[in-house]
Formats: sequence, C-alpha cells, structure tokens
Amino acid sequence: MDLNSEKIYYNAFNIITDCNYSLLSRLKEFYGSFIAAWEASGYDEFLNANKHFALDTIENLMRGKTELDPVKEWDKLKNLGIKMHLIEEDEYPSLLKEIPNAPLAIYQLGDFDQLQSTIAVVGTRKPTSYGKMVAEKITKDLVECGFVVMSGLAYGIDTICHQTTLECGGSTVAVVGSGLDIIFPPTNKRLAQKILEKRGALISEYAPSLPPLKHHFPARNRIVSGLSLGVVVVEAPLKSGALITARFALDQNREVFAIPGSIFSKNSEGTHQLIKSGAKLVNSITDILEELNMIPEVKIFDSFEDKITHADLSAEEKKIISIIKEADHPLLVDEIVSLAHLPIDVINQTLTLLELKNFIRAEANGYRLVI
Repeated sequence: MDLNSEKIYYNAFNIITDCNYSLLSRLKEFYGSFIAAWEASGYDEFLNANKHFALDTIENLMRGKTELDPVKEWDKLKNLGIKMHLIEEDEYPSLLKEIPNAPLAIYQLGDFDQLQSTIAVVGTRKPTSYGKMVAEKITKDLVECGFVVMSGLAYGIDTICHQTTLECGGSTVAVVGSGLDIIFPPTNKRLAQKILEKRGALISEYAPSLPPLKHHFPARNRIVSGLSLGVVVVEAPLKSGALITARFALDQNREVFAIPGSIFSKNSEGTHQLIKSGAKLVNSITDILEELNMIPEVKIFDSFEDKITHADLSAEEKKIISIIKEADHPLLVDEIVSLAHLPIDVINQTLTLLELKNFIRAEANGYRLVI
C-alpha cells in the first residue's frame, strides 16, 4: 500500500467527517484502506453492513467527497509544516498505540524525544494560588528528573505547566482539540510558538482547519493520558475535564496521581475523589518516582523547608519568606513593610534577591512563594 496516498485520503476523510473515529475506523475495516474507501462509487454495501450509521451521515460523506480536493488539502498541510503519522508507522508514538480507540493517525508540529519518559499534568482552568504554586513546583521537579511534560494548552493549570517547563529548560508537548493551524485559546498562540522553539511539539488528531468544537476536548484528553506514563491532577472540581483525563488514564492502565488540597476548596473535590478511588496521593515528586520505580538523577527537595535549609539565605530573606508563607494571600510591598518592620530599601532589595533565587514571584496582586 502506498502510505503517502493513504495519508492523503485519510486526511480528506478526517476533514469531511470531523474526525469521526467510529466512522473512520469502520471505513478502513470495511474497505481495507482509505484509498479504496475514497474510490468506492457508493456506500450502500457499507451502510448495509453498518446499520448503526444514520443515512444523513453517509450522505454528508458522499457530498463532502464531491466538494473536497484531497491533494489540495494535503498540499495545505505540507505548506504548514505539519507531519502526519498513521498508526501503522514507526513514527507514531508507541505508548499511544497501546490504548483503546487509539487515533488512526496524529498530526504533529515540532518534535519530542519519544525515548524520554512522559508525564501529563492537568487541572482546572481556574486554579487557586495554591494550585498555581503546586503546578509550578511539580512541573519544575518533573523537568529536573528528565520528564517530558504533557498537557492540553488550556487556560489555567495546563498553561502554567507548559510555561514552567519552558522556563526550566525542559521539553513539553501540547495536545490540542483542533487543527494545528488553529490555536485555542487564541491567547496561547505565543506559548504554542515557544513550545515549538524549545524542542517541544503540538499534537492533534484533527486535520488542519477543523475548529476547536466542544466535543473535541474530551476525545483529546484520551491522547494526553495515552502519550504518558501517568497523569498528575493538580486541582479539579467534580465536573472537570481533568477528571475525564484521569478516567481515560485508568482505562489505559496508566498511573493516576492526585495532589490533595483544602477541604474548603471546590477545586480540591475532584482530586480528593480520585484519592478515595485509589489514585496515588502526591506530596512530592518522590511519590511519583516511587510509583514509577524511577530514581532521580538530581537532588530534589521534598519540601519548601528542605529547599530553605539547603539555601544560603540572609536573616532578612528568611524573615520575608516566613511572612509571605504565613499569609493566606499574595502580599503587596506595603503589607510586607508593615509586617517586617524593615526599611523600604531593604525590603525592595531583598524581594529582588528572592525573586532571582526563585523563592518568590511577583504577581499583579502581590508576592507569593514559589514552592
């Protein structure tokens, strides 16, 4: 079989059917290839053998064939620099081949080392300050241990994990719910470009030009977990896409890790439910490494206190860290001055040093710890 022609016609069917996995897989099974499926003059026999498909679905398929030029669409894909890997090709990620209902092909921009271990980090689109700190900490430690960090390029935890990975010099892969020429949310276009610039990749099962429709994202989540050895859920309410990813991970025989949070936070209800159901409770990166039977190649601090102990900090630095740590919200400079009883110039100098040492971070609403 000519794999290049097979790719051309799979891409065409993907566009016409909006990547209808059930239909695409049955077409391949019935005709033996997408080339043969495209060349079929009619689909009466196919419909008789697959009566669960609506007549409208097949009529839309036939109409789409008359309106779409497969070679022209393939040229568009190549001009965008997008690669496609069919499931039967060696370039298709081996981990993804293992899962039920694995995509028949994936589209890819950029590259990542498939020999490196991958971990997905996911969570709510609206994280708390605690969630942000935990996502940064766990991502930083994963990068230091040599993991490729996988996520979904969504608002919130996904974005934090991709950004933190890049800041730490690591490699990250974003799995999206649209064609790779349409970045969603649009505010993450620059982030997507940085991922490609820093030895990362963007992956999708959707052909170029397919929009980010609502039903694409739950399907996308099975790829996030399927490409990973395990999934870390940072913060997630009970109705969260992150929990869908966790359920896919369980179905795929992947490890599921959950980070506990406040009993008063809605964002912790989902992670606590996962822990009750048997997910591995994570207090530090060590819990993840132990579950995966891995030994870190670098020193990882299990706690913020451990990090402070091993750091060379002045008395002023330790005092300001203690003040920010004890607060239940980010602190403005005026608040720190009031609580520290130190001159403003000393406060400003110390805050700058702590930022450079990656102990604190300045945000719009004040300073917070980087744990």
